[in-house]
Amino acid sequence: MILDDIKEIINETFKINKEIIEMGTPLYNGGLNLNSIQLLELTVSIEEYYEKEFNPDDLTEENFSNVEKLCQLIEEKLL
Repeated sequence: MILDDIKEIINETFKINKEIIEMGTPLYNGGLNLNSIQLLELTVSIEEYYEKEFNPDDLTEENFSNVEKLCQLIEEKLL
């Protein structure tokens, strides 16, 4: 499941406890409080995990606003 993959990627990349990550968890502005550099690191980690790249147009504030939006993006674009 994509959510489990994202939890694992976030845990491995940032050492954030997987138990606090839910579909509605914001990636920035509360929630996980990732900064712009960390969001870039997360993007690269996801691309490496799935062995596919996002299109630049996919890298929007909306698509990375929370875990659910990120899971939807991965399902639509990478799988």
